[in-house]
Amino acid sequence: MNKLSWILLVLLLWYIKLPAQTFNPDKVKHSLVKVIVSINSRESNSLTGFLWKTPDQIVTSLHGMSPTGEIRVLYQGQAWRKARIKKVLQKADLVLLELLPGQPVLPSGLLPITNFHSGKVAIGTDVFALGYNGGATGSSSRQMKKGYVDPETLANLIPKKDKDALARIGFPALDLNILYLEGSLLPGFSGAPVFDSQTRLIGIGDGGLEKGASNVSWIIPASYLSELEASTLSSLPAGFENLTQLFSAAARIEIAADETERNTDSGEKILESSFSKMDEGPVEAIGFEFYATKNRSLTEMMETSDDPENIQKLADEFSLDINIQLDYENMRFDIYEDINNGVVLAVPEGRSLQFNPAEEAFQVTNFDGNDMQLYFYGMQSDFSQTDFEELLLLMGEIINQNFAYRYGMSGFTIDEDYSTWDEFEGGRKVAWILSLGNEYLMGQDGLQYGFYVYMTLLMTEEKTFLAIATIPVPVEMLTLAMTYGLDCNNPGMYAAYCTYFNQVFKTFAAAHLTNFAY
Repeated sequence: MNKLSWILLVLLLWYIKLPAQTFNPDKVKHSLVKVIVSINSRESNSLTGFLWKTPDQIVTSLHGMSPTGEIRVLYQGQAWRKARIKKVLQKADLVLLELLPGQPVLPSGLLPITNFHSGKVAIGTDVFALGYNGGATGSSSRQMKKGYVDPETLANLIPKKDKDALARIGFPALDLNILYLEGSLLPGFSGAPVFDSQTRLIGIGDGGLEKGASNVSWIIPASYLSELEASTLSSLPAGFENLTQLFSAAARIEIAADETERNTDSGEKILESSFSKMDEGPVEAIGFEFYATKNRSLTEMMETSDDPENIQKLADEFSLDINIQLDYENMRFDIYEDINNGVVLAVPEGRSLQFNPAEEAFQVTNFDGNDMQLYFYGMQSDFSQTDFEELLLLMGEIINQNFAYRYGMSGFTIDEDYSTWDEFEGGRKVAWILSLGNEYLMGQDGLQYGFYVYMTLLMTEEKTFLAIATIPVPVEMLTLAMTYGLDCNNPGMYAAYCTYFNQVFKTFAAAHLTNFAY
């Protein structure tokens, strides 16, 4: 073997044995900070930031700032320092903060990030965000994948209602180059540094506008840091005080009244998520990982739903045809987001999401002992060649047979008034189908029930997800309501009936609102 062949062989063996590089949070955790911006005496925005080039400079998201609020930065989970805005890059939703002078020396061991990677990030590449989830005092990482949108600008990613809102706000710019994420950035991850598998900074976490369940996540390419450094602006954009939209990757937290004046270097606990479930661990199985992220009203979610017609139609049927006035104002839902695939679930407030191995599905707990249930099934695969209408027919047949067998019925009939499908931006296809059992069921309580199954089916080229609600409705309750009327805003002796019908409506709405982050 000649010398050249030997060298090539050695290099080849070395290459084969070289372990693949993976993201190492230990390399960058000492550059991470939490940023708290007060809105009023009781509430603050919670963001993530990172040290840029020096320990007293912090990069985070512009949308989390406040015209009058105090900015506080938490170093290494223990040392609070006050900051001010140094530079603003409005079009990219970025801000560079600097510490106020005259404060105590910073903790040792801080390692600012000094450079970034501006190379192309391939579709399907794993990316890693490092940040603070909501009111959490400790940081955590989130692994997602680089998604596909072409051309890769904000205008081509978000739906029209968000384009209009961003145009009114003035940032981020609709022609902004972005990196689209498959999955969801959790609340608190606005401003979070995002890395590739070699722990190189590639972007800054941002988030879409939302008031309800749905949202979209993207990252600002790290190359915009150069423009941020060169910016000559240091004030918030005009009209910033009128900003009312919520950004899905920013968290709203509450500050205890007796803690608002404290500012020490110790590990003070002054932060508490406005949504208590945010502190719970994820519900994960079969490739999905759901985090409770926020609590929203029915009204907020209908405002941002792709298709609120079915919910409004059911509300009209309850009030006009059945003579039931429900307490819609107090209907609230806990929102769970899957960080891996970007699935968003609405769970009626007071109930929890869990994985049921026997059903091989996620399931919403039911404390009332009846057959009103919510199930969620998901699958990742190549659906690029799947005919959605054929899939609908197949799923309809499977569900019909399954529930007919389970409940001893001859079958189900589809209600055409509540059954439709549509296609949305980004290749999302969504179908809503309501089926009614062909016979009444006899419950253990001796009452007859009409049995409904409501299904929402979602599909993209890479994944499909199914929500199924089973809803038994007592015939006796319906007859009483239609005869005498039922005002659930003042239920009186019929409080139990109102509780049941409220649950019917919330279960239906929860299944309908299941969606992908667009």
